[in-house]
Formats: sequence, C-alpha cells, structure tokens
Amino acid sequence: MISLALAFRQMSMTIVMPFISTYCKSLIGYTSVFAGLAVGIFGLTQAIFQIPFGMLSDRYGNKRMMLIGLTQVVVGLVLAYLTNNIGLLIFARALQGSGAVIGVGYSWAAGMAGEKERIRAMSILGAFISAAAALAFAVGPLLRKIMSVNLMFLFCAILLFLNELYILLFIKDHKSGDKQEQGIPDSKHIKILLKNKNFIVMNLSAFINNYMMISVFYAVPIYLTKVTSETGMWKVFVPAIFIAILAMKQAVRWTQKGFNKQVLMISFLISALSLFLYFEKSSYLFLLFGTTLFMCGYISIGTIVATNVNNVVKDSYRGTANGIFNSFQYVGNFVGAVVTGALWGISEQLTWFVTIGIGIAGFLIIALNSSSQEVIQEEKN
Repeated sequence: MISLALAFRQMSMTIVMPFISTYCKSLIGYTSVFAGLAVGIFGLTQAIFQIPFGMLSDRYGNKRMMLIGLTQVVVGLVLAYLTNNIGLLIFARALQGSGAVIGVGYSWAAGMAGEKERIRAMSILGAFISAAAALAFAVGPLLRKIMSVNLMFLFCAILLFLNELYILLFIKDHKSGDKQEQGIPDSKHIKILLKNKNFIVMNLSAFINNYMMISVFYAVPIYLTKVTSETGMWKVFVPAIFIAILAMKQAVRWTQKGFNKQVLMISFLISALSLFLYFEKSSYLFLLFGTTLFMCGYISIGTIVATNVNNVVKDSYRGTANGIFNSFQYVGNFVGAVVTGALWGISEQLTWFVTIGIGIAGFLIIALNSSSQEVIQEEKN
C-alpha cells in the first residue's frame, strides 16, 4: 500500500502533464511563460522539499510525514480542479510538488524490510513508481477522451485520498518518532552523508538515470503521436513496462548474488545504447524495442541505487538520506527537461547524442567507483 500510494502520487503528477500547456490557454491570465511555469513548478518544489520531509520523518516518523505530504498533494489537486486562473494553477502545482514524500516512502519500506529483504522491497516500490510514471503517458490520453483536464485533477485527488485513508487506518509505522529518543537531523548529518563516496556515486547515478528518463518521456510521446496516435501510446509503454519489470527482477537476483556493480554498469549501457533506436523515429518496432530496452535499464538502475543508499545508512537518519537521494532524482528531472527542451529546438539528433553521452557517463561513474557498502557511522566529537 505504501508503493501504491506513491504510484498514485506519481501518476497524478504525470498524467495531466501532456495537456497542461493547452489547458492553460483557457485560464484567466494565460501567457506562454506562465504555462511553462505551471508545467515545471512541481519538479522544482519536489527537489526543494524532499530533504525537509526526509529529515522530519527521522524525527516524527514516516507515517505522519507521509500523510501530511499526501494531504498537500490532494489539496493541490483539488485547487487545480477548482481554479479558472493560471496564477492559482501554478500555486496548486507547486503545492502538489511540495508534498515530497517519495523519499519518506523509500525510508519507510527500507526500514520495515530489514537488510536481507531490502532489495526486494525496493524492487516492488521502484516497479510501482516507474510503472506509474510510464503508464501515465498511456492512461492520460484515454482519460482525456472521456473527461476534461480539471476533472482529471479531481479523479487523481479521489484515488489518492482513498489510499491515504487506508494508510491512516491500517498501516503502522516501523518507528515511533518519539521526541525523547532523537532530535531532528541537522546539517551535521547531511555533511556525514555527503562525505561518503558511495552515497555520492549513487546520488549521481540517480540524477543521470532521471535525466535520461525525462528526455525519453519528452521525445517519445512526440514520435508516438505520429506513429500510433495520441490514444495508442499504450501499445509501446504497456509492453515495455511489463518486460522491464521482469528484467528488473532478474537484475535483482544477480545483485543479490554479489554482482551489484556489474548489473549497474550493464543497465546504464543498455539505457544509453537503446537511444540509438530512436533515430528510426517513424518505425513502431524501433520505438517499441528502444523504449523496452530503455525501461529495462531505467527501472533496474532506480531499484538498485535506492537499495544501495539504504544499505549504507542507519535508521536514525534514513529519511534524511532518502530525502537527499530523491532531491538528486528530481533535479535530474528538472535539468533533463530544460536541456532536452533547449536542444530539441536545435536538433533532435544532437539531443539524443547528448543524452547517450550522459548515459555513458553513468556507466563510467559506476565503473570507476570502488567504494564499499559499509554503513555510514556518525562522527565522534
């Protein structure tokens, strides 16, 4: 249910994205600049609020912060449904992004699972979130055929609220959040984390993985609109996700056998090389195979690096570590969207070559990393 809550949240952030720029034209105060801000503001607030939510979850418990964050998302979705003014829509989107609880969810799942089952827990969570982000591009156009954009906001709010009620009533936190047991982690804890080379490498890997993901999700729907039509995107994304989840399960098995570094290197290589298939943009089969291979690499990387981060931190600041980790991911989203959008206007081929180069950089970062998985310990005074 934690995975499902985060999946609904991820889908609610993504499902209306292809339609927001057009929807903004019907709102009072519309300008193209404000429309762009409405599209991108949630990614920025995601990156900003991941760390505070993570730090507060170490102090007050995961469940409490998860419910607060999800409530912010629901309120933001309802405001987006009610508004007829683009300024209020921008505020609503910012509020949706400020409920930055994915790091809290990772921390909660990792803490409950324990070290031996952690990678399986991360694989379930990663599969749900990745599948939700990709499926949004298939489900969104289908919903758009039967409802307006503002009703799509309301639909997502209702789903997320029902899931929030289930978490409130039936899921227990794995730690008490007792005020007497620990204080809020501070800058000292962040410095300890940032001194660990393996932690930094995993964060850079997450940044690169999400940069590539947003580039693919920016471009592929443009291609598919011409090849399968807007309502036919599921013909690529659904089979790609299904196969990628199976591939991720196999990658997890190899990781559990001690091939962590090798699996990450291969995954980055597959993600990078898959992008060459997009040069044949008018072919359904090339788009299908390219997206399938990319998703295999993307979901495997996301699962394994999240597990690695949680394997090197203690419960006392697991939320802080996951907050930093997820901030890197959303900064990757933001930078990937900005750079891809800028390059796309110059040359599609240049865009792909730059993205491939970013993927190769991820491969090299893993290949050159020799850090161990030793748990990060708090420094002594």
